[in-house]
Amino acid sequence: MKLALVLCGVLLMAAACGGDPNLEGAKLDLRNKDYARALENVEAALQTNPQNAEAYYVKGQVLQEQASETQDAEQHTKMVQDMAEAYQRAIELDPALTEDVNNRLRLAYFNEFQRGGQAFNRGQEDSAGYAEAASYFRNATLLQPDSADAYINYGYSLINAGRSEEAIQPLHTATEKGSVNEDVYILLSDLYIRANRSAEAVTLLEKAQAEYPENDEIRSQLLNAYVASGQEDRALDQYRQAVESDPNSKLFRYNYGSLLLQSERYDEAIEQLEAAIAIDPNYASAHYNLGAAYVNKAVDANDRIGELDDELRQQRATLTAAQVQQRESEMDALVAQRRQYFEAAVAPLERARDLMEAEGGEVMPVCQALFQAYVQTGQQAKAETVSACAGYGAMNNQ
Repeated sequence: MKLALVLCGVLLMAAACGGDPNLEGAKLDLRNKDYARALENVEAALQTNPQNAEAYYVKGQVLQEQASETQDAEQHTKMVQDMAEAYQRAIELDPALTEDVNNRLRLAYFNEFQRGGQAFNRGQEDSAGYAEAASYFRNATLLQPDSADAYINYGYSLINAGRSEEAIQPLHTATEKGSVNEDVYILLSDLYIRANRSAEAVTLLEKAQAEYPENDEIRSQLLNAYVASGQEDRALDQYRQAVESDPNSKLFRYNYGSLLLQSERYDEAIEQLEAAIAIDPNYASAHYNLGAAYVNKAVDANDRIGELDDELRQQRATLTAAQVQQRESEMDALVAQRRQYFEAAVAPLERARDLMEAEGGEVMPVCQALFQAYVQTGQQAKAETVSACAGYGAMNNQ
């Protein structure tokens, strides 16, 4: 009887401890920090039972501990990825593990974020640190996919590592995860425009403007995106609204006037550019564009003179003397207008040249426009003074 009782006790003990010996061994190996052996035991347990949720959970723990002690960024990243997969599989097989897994993932996220910050700081002295930081912040996005901060820092790290185009996706994802600050929108829109993805910049900045309606830089960037994407009509409407909301903004006046100039709406452009100059008399670019508007009006008048002259030569035989005189009077009026426009261009162009020279800017385009205005208004001596900066050399060599 005693023998039978002993045997029964042994059998009862075996039943109580009937877990997978490989898994129990893995736990012991983990406590002893023998990560390689722990993983071997976990894999053996999973071969025995591929649906063993606890085995996946322990595998995640082993990889998490091992990753924390691994300094090589590439090896560390591989461990973090495998850890995340193991934890995910564990909660798929046993949802009761979800809270424990999420707690461990939050700790892992914090550690990746900390590593990323340290690597980013090293990048200020060694640029290789930025690429390393990018890998850590990328790991953080894997561990907490809803964290906008992880995606933002991942994007910034890529930019500093010289991989700006790759930064677009994480920064875009950050804007989809929730509210981000204005700088992220502006930076991402600039990346879109530089990558010839202006339509996406428009969509992004319209969202940003709705979120930050008082931010002038977002508004200005949106207007640039409209122009870059060929949506001039929307840009003009936005500029008009911007000027109406802040008529004392020289930047809004200048941008609106410059776009009107580009759209060949010269009289409206002149009005806006003159307003910008009234706000800031030293606004060199506004002076230049104002002069350009008058030059373009003169060129248009000259083109019309040429058209009327061609028509008159072709139709003279069929016209009455009065009709010929009317056509010639029309051309004479246009000739006078042309000269007036060139004369009006001189003062703002001279001012633009002086301001740009003082600022050390490029003056050749200004000198070329000024040269044309001088010649067309009979100011040959003044034309000679700007011929060199216009790139034409001495006039007697023309």
